[in-house]
Amino acid sequence: MNSFFSHARERMCTVIMGSVLLFISPTAMSKTITLEQATRLTLQQHPDLQQYQSLLAATKADKKQANLTPAYHVGVEAENLLGSGDASGINDAELTVSLSSVFEMGGKRNARVALADANLSLLQSERYVVSLELLSELTRQYVKTLAAKERLALAETSVSLADEALSIVEQRVEKGATNKAEFLRARAALNQAKVDKASAETALAIAKQSLALFWQGDAEAIDKISGSLSNLPAKRLYSAVYQQFLESANVERLTQAINVKEAEQKLVESNARADISWRIGVRRSQAVQDTSVVAAISAPLFAEQRNKGASQAALAKKEAAVFARDSQILEIKALLFKAQQYLNFSIDAVKHINDTVLPDLETATTLVLEGYQRGAYSYQDWIASRDALIRARAKVIELSESALVNQSLVEQWTGLSGQASPTQEFRNTHE
Repeated sequence: MNSFFSHARERMCTVIMGSVLLFISPTAMSKTITLEQATRLTLQQHPDLQQYQSLLAATKADKKQANLTPAYHVGVEAENLLGSGDASGINDAELTVSLSSVFEMGGKRNARVALADANLSLLQSERYVVSLELLSELTRQYVKTLAAKERLALAETSVSLADEALSIVEQRVEKGATNKAEFLRARAALNQAKVDKASAETALAIAKQSLALFWQGDAEAIDKISGSLSNLPAKRLYSAVYQQFLESANVERLTQAINVKEAEQKLVESNARADISWRIGVRRSQAVQDTSVVAAISAPLFAEQRNKGASQAALAKKEAAVFARDSQILEIKALLFKAQQYLNFSIDAVKHINDTVLPDLETATTLVLEGYQRGAYSYQDWIASRDALIRARAKVIELSESALVNQSLVEQWTGLSGQASPTQEFRNTHE
């Protein structure tokens, strides 16, 4: 079996699923889904990502529009014609053909293009962050589905143990070694275990359906889900994790948002500079049969004063974007600390239960069963020991699920450097 990590080549460009450490079976059936397959299907088909193709096309079109120079205008003017008296007819007519446009001042076109570029960079960054968030959600659902699969396996084990217990109790009743009430309790325990198994089957079906929705599929397309919760990531110091977050795509996106506001401010400042309108033309006078050149320029007065309010508003919006970035960093810092603490705790707890608790409970359950068959222990002693073992195994599933879920959150916010990944391929293909 081959384990797979989904990491990105760039530090800010990680794939969320890396630490889940799922395994692909070499004998997997056609309907067996792996995390890698689920990732590719989600990247290809989820509407949250598909919409960005249209948004990117629109933003690129905005850049083309921003790069246009002012339009040229052709004008024709006729004066002193079709009047009365000496001005009747066209004898005294004057005809002017002119070309006019505007000289943009203050680097307006460059400012427009810079804003369009900033918006494009922000959109690309947002798309990538959304892909990370989506794949993180996918990973968590995949882990939950794996946990549901293992809970079903544990429920099936419980049914087998309860069935075995019922047979043992029945044999003891036949020998007169115990009473009918004990048999009834054993039979009730078996029926309850069957109900728990049915509940686990329902939970697994729901989990599969929730997973398939990420690529607009359905649960019927998933026969089996490949993977295991048994391999957990290594513990990490929070300080190292937080440093990775500061260098991640999430912070890059927040920085890009500030860059957009800076570009907007520069455009407002450029727009405050008055443009110069110009016109040049040729005038023909019929009365004297002469031709002359006419020219004109004009500019608005006090243009900078009229745009002072817009400049102040743009500066305030840029400052607000900086505060918003700092606020979000603080929020994610708190969430990151919580996720990493729970991750480290879950790793230690799983190891402790596997190394110390389960071996003792397994040994104790075997000894109590042997003792019960000899009459040394009661039925309640045996069942209590067995139930404690099942609860411990269920706790391992719960803690393993918690560890991998929190790891997906950590990787969503931090990013990892390393191998090529489906998400990196997505970024390279669409940029």
